[in-house]
Amino acid sequence: EFDSNFPCGPSRGCIPQPGITNPDQFIDILSYRQRPTWRLAYRNFGDYETMVTNQSVEARPGIAGVRWYEIRRTGEDYSLYQQGTYSPEDGVHRWMGSAAMDRDGNIALGYSVSNATDVFPGIRYTARMADDPLGQMTLGEGIIINGTGVQTTTNSRWGDYTSMNVDPVDDCTFWYVNEYYQVSGVPLPLPPPGTPLPYPFTTAPWQTRIASFKLPGCSPSAN
Repeated sequence: EFDSNFPCGPSRGCIPQPGITNPDQFIDILSYRQRPTWRLAYRNFGDYETMVTNQSVEARPGIAGVRWYEIRRTGEDYSLYQQGTYSPEDGVHRWMGSAAMDRDGNIALGYSVSNATDVFPGIRYTARMADDPLGQMTLGEGIIINGTGVQTTTNSRWGDYTSMNVDPVDDCTFWYVNEYYQVSGVPLPLPPPGTPLPYPFTTAPWQTRIASFKLPGCSPSAN
């Protein structure tokens, strides 16, 4: 069970951060749009075609998770082949995901993480092998980087997307890019009268991390 629309009130900012008590400084989850996030990744294996994608959802009451899908076509029409929600029961919000598939049919899923107590906005990933039970991310969770700061602006913007891609050289290596916080934002001087709103009131020193990894047993392309 999941809710495709994270119900956190009229604001888009739904994701809490350690030490942040003002809901206006919570992070944008984007699930109010109830549509997949970047990107719809396509592959043609000859005897079938497949696409993988994901969206941010409410995985359980008050906790964001990543809903992922694989859609296949073996004849004329596409149909849902498998789906699942990745949200371990640890009180951590997972959102802003991106998924891709390597040449062996293995799927990797990257995403943002945060909670209200001890998980600062950071980056993690999970994965599954092609022959694993359907609908499950079976390989556990990897940490790309732990956050050590928080976003303090009041416009809540996050993303707008992250991206998981497969290296065209070997068709096995996943590359993932996302944002995180190493240091928190600090207050800016008050704006002069007439400054257009919204004014951020604090800096937003987010950083970008690019990571790469391979899943076990993937055979590099001969090309």
